[in-house]
Amino acid sequence: MVSILSFTKHALNTLAFALLAQGIVIPDGLEKRDGAGVIALDFNVVRDPLNTNLAQFIDGDLAKRKNTPLTLQNRKTYYSANIGIGSNKQPQTVILDTGSSDLWVVDVNAQCQDDIDCKDNGTFDPKTSTTYQSLGTQFSIVYGDETSSQGPWAKDTVSFGGISITGQQFADVNSTSSDVAVMGIGFKSGESVESGENYDNIPITLKKQGFIKSTAYSLYLNSPDAATGQIIFGGVDNAKYSGSLVPESITAPDRLIIKLDTIDYAGTSYNYSDGALLDSGTTLSFIRPDIASQIARHAEAFWVITDSSGDGQYFINCNAPVSGNVVYTFGKGAKITVPLSEFIFPAGNGLCVWGIQPSGDDFAILGDNFLRHAYLLYNLDANTISIAPVKFTSDSDIVSV
Repeated sequence: MVSILSFTKHALNTLAFALLAQGIVIPDGLEKRDGAGVIALDFNVVRDPLNTNLAQFIDGDLAKRKNTPLTLQNRKTYYSANIGIGSNKQPQTVILDTGSSDLWVVDVNAQCQDDIDCKDNGTFDPKTSTTYQSLGTQFSIVYGDETSSQGPWAKDTVSFGGISITGQQFADVNSTSSDVAVMGIGFKSGESVESGENYDNIPITLKKQGFIKSTAYSLYLNSPDAATGQIIFGGVDNAKYSGSLVPESITAPDRLIIKLDTIDYAGTSYNYSDGALLDSGTTLSFIRPDIASQIARHAEAFWVITDSSGDGQYFINCNAPVSGNVVYTFGKGAKITVPLSEFIFPAGNGLCVWGIQPSGDDFAILGDNFLRHAYLLYNLDANTISIAPVKFTSDSDIVSV
């Protein structure tokens, strides 16, 4: 879920998958290593049917929420994790989002906008936390899926994965149109604050309070049919990729964007030479419209207007051939191969949403259908995202970064 303060996308009608943390685990021996080590968070995968808002073919709404991993599950709406807020560790379910940078939770007295059930995933009562501190300023954010949240900035203890960080700044939202809170873990410069008022968000605080050595985390979404996956703060699992991790330079000051060089599909190489946001909070992939349309023609996907404003999406017959691959090559030489089966998302009545849609911006967004086939190390200190082809295995070789 990306804030439009750092990323504007008018047609973010994506199919999204849920990341519901069930039994977050820190493996024995990983809590501390030489004073600072890694925090490994396991996630479970749950898959539900996907819906679309293509009313003339299917009943239901297209899930528009885009989100990120601590515990991945295909539930068509969001990726979420279980955390605790306050001295009494009040339980909250939050989206873990690499596409934004702020943590916010729903206040116990919050107003739910647009008839959504914003309190179903936990609420926070600051009066019951002895460590709560109001900062006296206001937080406001609007995301690419047009959900919004507002409320006062505060500081308190945040607990997850068996550790607690103290004095963490977050927003205690008292009005929201989202049905789940968000933990953004992107760049500090991407925070939704007034100019010059940036603060230490979750990844930075983890480092400063000695839990990890670097402001870094690695992501392993596992195979498309897997039940588990993992994010590791401050570390990397060397058993989960093939070859070597290639460090690609981040090219934007406030987004996790690297240079995408070429996209190869059906024997044709498309020169991209532009930025790509590696966003674990988006299910589909979004690329430049001219290339998206050419690839759609090759795949026999077709454009359908899906709402009264004229916005649309590419769809494809679900019985379309799914043999072959799409190959992505990046600026420093990292290369990831994605099977075509990752681009077919059932929507009902024999129709599927095509997994490559046009981007409304000047950079691509590579979502989970790409990220499942890459092992990624986001290093915010080094300003790099290191990439290697994923290796689906239960083996583990975790080291700190």
